[in-house]
Amino acid sequence: MLIPFCLYAQPAPGGPDIQVETFRLNKSPVKATDFYEYYLLPVEVNSKMGFINSLTGDTLVAVKYDSVGYFSEGLAAVQLQGKWGFINRFGKEIVPCRYDSTSGEFNNGICLVQRNKKMGYINKAGKEIIPCEFDEVSSAGNNLLWVMKNEKYGLYNTNGKQLSAPQFDGVQYFTEERAWVKIGDKWGFINAEGVMLIKPTYEYARQFSEGMAAVMKYDYFGYVNKQGEEVIYTLYDDAQDFSEGLAAVKGQWEGGFPTYAYINKEGHTVIIPTNKTDAIEWAHSFRNGRAVISRGKEKVGILDKKGNEIIPCMYDEVGEISDSMVAVKLIDKWGYCDINGKLVISNRFEEASRFYEGEALVKSGDSYYINKKGEFLRAEKDANENIGETGNEFQKNNFSIDYINTKGERIIKGKPGVITTLFFNGMTPVMSEGKWGFMNKAGIVAIPFKYDSVGSFSEGLATVRLNNKWGYIYQDDDTLTSCRFDYAYNFSRGIAVVRMNGKYGYFTKTGDMLIPCRYDNAYTFKDELAIVRMGDQFGFISKKGEQVIHCRYDDAFDFNEGLAAVQKNGLFGYIDLQGNTVVSFQFEEAGFFSGGLALIKKDGLYGYIDKTGKLLIPARYKSALSFNNGTAIVTDTDDDTFLIDAKGNELFTASFKTDFIGDLAIVEDENHKKGFINRQGKMVIPFIYDDAMPFNEGYAAVSQNGKWGFISTWGTVLIPLQFDAALMFNEGIGVVANFLK
Repeated sequence: MLIPFCLYAQPAPGGPDIQVETFRLNKSPVKATDFYEYYLLPVEVNSKMGFINSLTGDTLVAVKYDSVGYFSEGLAAVQLQGKWGFINRFGKEIVPCRYDSTSGEFNNGICLVQRNKKMGYINKAGKEIIPCEFDEVSSAGNNLLWVMKNEKYGLYNTNGKQLSAPQFDGVQYFTEERAWVKIGDKWGFINAEGVMLIKPTYEYARQFSEGMAAVMKYDYFGYVNKQGEEVIYTLYDDAQDFSEGLAAVKGQWEGGFPTYAYINKEGHTVIIPTNKTDAIEWAHSFRNGRAVISRGKEKVGILDKKGNEIIPCMYDEVGEISDSMVAVKLIDKWGYCDINGKLVISNRFEEASRFYEGEALVKSGDSYYINKKGEFLRAEKDANENIGETGNEFQKNNFSIDYINTKGERIIKGKPGVITTLFFNGMTPVMSEGKWGFMNKAGIVAIPFKYDSVGSFSEGLATVRLNNKWGYIYQDDDTLTSCRFDYAYNFSRGIAVVRMNGKYGYFTKTGDMLIPCRYDNAYTFKDELAIVRMGDQFGFISKKGEQVIHCRYDDAFDFNEGLAAVQKNGLFGYIDLQGNTVVSFQFEEAGFFSGGLALIKKDGLYGYIDKTGKLLIPARYKSALSFNNGTAIVTDTDDDTFLIDAKGNELFTASFKTDFIGDLAIVEDENHKKGFINRQGKMVIPFIYDDAMPFNEGYAAVSQNGKWGFISTWGTVLIPLQFDAALMFNEGIGVVANFLK
């Protein structure tokens, strides 16, 4: 029987093809995305797919399709002979299989489809309310859609009414019922009815905020209101959005030195440095009466609206003020200042979250809660069993997902129909009746079921989706930014990749765009560089948006050990951090360097090179993995699998099911029984389990005779095999599932 047991992953961004991420539990495919009608689940028999009722096992939709999606708003995408259509829950074909691809998901009654490389939208009756004749279709906000044809943009509403024919060379998202549009190289704006309110005049324009929008003319910035009147003249070198009545602008005031200052909506300067020493190098928008600024040597602090530096500019990073406390980072360690800027809790934590109701979660080795004096309170909140109190119970569902501690004691009891997953940063996504929220380690739904989709918390923030747009929230459900992005990724070291109007850029934890959305694709910063794509070519940028290595490669991978694999004319080579070619373009595939060795493919077989390009281990393997702590798993042309060392010596042979995680890997015998082996080839845990999952935090889930439990790295049964399903431990809490009797 299929168990809808979700290991949550954000849906992959990109084209309209359905993308599904799965993992295997009891040898059943489980989709890692939203569960709309979770009791109607796909089933595959002899490479054909249909749907079953997960409660009874009855087949509801005949197993005849090449591929299927999941149900949303009563319909599911199905594929026959390379074409996509939609069926209802009874298997009736509502939309014939005639489309080349689809987003696979109805949202507010419409769904994106593609035919003959052209995009459009259909409604739930199958009518093309926006015909498949456009090169691109994207949300414009306000229940509006941008369409692009022959590189010109037009506007439709979600009822299919054309509000503006394709005529614009560039467009922005609607805010405050206004959207900037570009004709030629100038920007003007239209209202939500498609009426041009101000003719294209400006070289650049930002979105409206508090009734004002920053604009640029003759290389200088000013502001216009929603009527199109230029209420603050274009005389600044830079200008940020208005927030709480103020906006940061850059110029040269009396004294002749460049600095940021803050102006009000009348254009009067409210906050301005008086000397060059106090010059503000960068200024962010105000939030709750405070704004993050940067002064000398990229050090940051916080200003109030009177211009007082309440948190001095001496820190590498600062958080948001909450409960009159703010987290501050100095030399890789976090501490806390009070509202007056006094360091009251020293910089000693690896991670530090916001204070909430007098408590903050910190990490120094282990994670625990502290009070405002920095005193230890507890390792985690006392558990209770009130999960899902704000959600409705699905009485029809026949399983529950529970949480246990390391002793096997159930600390959070699940409810039928409430889908949960692993804890990350003290929170886990929770789904009930198609809506997502978050649960804390006390089992309390701390963030109600109100989002269409969510990601896990990372660096104190999580991505959330509403009305097909993504934004970010804090762990207390406070909003960093509204759901306005087409897609948003998790934060990594304070920076996140976001997508708007088909372009990618970078967003910061302070709520500002670090680098505008101008790339055709962008990837997470690794150390100081990130991969970006312009057109069909890849390159690397710095955190200042500078093109460090120009977009001239057909493909590119992150730097590792000082080198990155890049592709030209179908072959891979390696470059250094300055963009110099270190290893010539000669390989069909190329991996990252680990321990001075990189996996490459040449003449159809795999081997390993050093940083000069010398082939240290000959290309003689049918398949291979990159080196992992001095060893690598390879398969020769006779389909024998070995573990080799860095000199290419074959250490031993085994039927590996996973790579080594730590010092153990899952292996399988001829009877398909699972066990664990170490890097020396010793069987640490014998072939006695029907299935097994990798170790995490010293525990691994294993099964025998349909029951799951947890073992130690020595094979000792730590938690008896008593559950109908089990995932793993994370942050000291294990996830298990049981059928209801």
